[in-house]
Amino acid sequence: MRLTDVSIERNFLYNVGTAERRLQRLQDQASSGKLFQRPQDDPIGVQRSIHLKHQLAETVQYLRNLDRARTWMDHVETGLAQVTSALQRVSELALFAVTGTTPEDAREAVIMEIEEIRQEIDSIERLRIEDKQVLSGPMPTWRVGDQVTVSTDNHAGLFQDIRTSLDEIVNLLKTDPHGDPIKQTIQDISDLDDRVLAERAKNGARIHRIEALESKLQGLDIDFQRMISDVEDVDLTEILVRLKSAEASYQAALGAGARLIQPTLLDYLR
Repeated sequence: MRLTDVSIERNFLYNVGTAERRLQRLQDQASSGKLFQRPQDDPIGVQRSIHLKHQLAETVQYLRNLDRARTWMDHVETGLAQVTSALQRVSELALFAVTGTTPEDAREAVIMEIEEIRQEIDSIERLRIEDKQVLSGPMPTWRVGDQVTVSTDNHAGLFQDIRTSLDEIVNLLKTDPHGDPIKQTIQDISDLDDRVLAERAKNGARIHRIEALESKLQGLDIDFQRMISDVEDVDLTEILVRLKSAEASYQAALGAGARLIQPTLLDYLR
């Protein structure tokens, strides 16, 4: 075989091998829907994909933390709203009981109901999520961003003041239902109601902040998923066109090579 024939054969094998590898890669991309299967396919793309997926994972975790915080704040609002209703009922009962025309048996019924309300408020304070008290005790902090946290207040002091005032009003209804001290205690109950409303307003502001952060993070979640798709996913229409072209090139290379290196009678004689 002449040197020219060897060179032609080598070029043919190289060109066919290149076309075959290109065809195989396009077939892999078309079947998987991904631009790369191995790091060596696109080192820069793989590195960018890893970075974006890390950011996406952080965003998803922040959204989970926000969901936990929102659940906690919703329970705080529910509990404090029940306390508001209870204190307003106590004020109504106390004002009724201190009038000079209230019969003794009605006053006794008021005392009994206020004692039941006190027990109800104790039960509200013990409201728990994930085995933690929502309104008193150690309060959790949720990380919802880079150096961004959400937390809530401990209301143990508020509940202690409520218990003290309720015990006092029950005692005064039993011992001095028409004196000045009970009037002051009724005012104290009203002041406690205002404190509860103030705490509910603060909690509402936290919920509003959580909603704003949640909206922002949901937008980031969508953006990161889109960017990951841009880095990893193929354009199916484009890849099918390129695959068709690669198949045609591969078949053309095979056909051209077959014609170029056809054996002659002289080749057999040699």
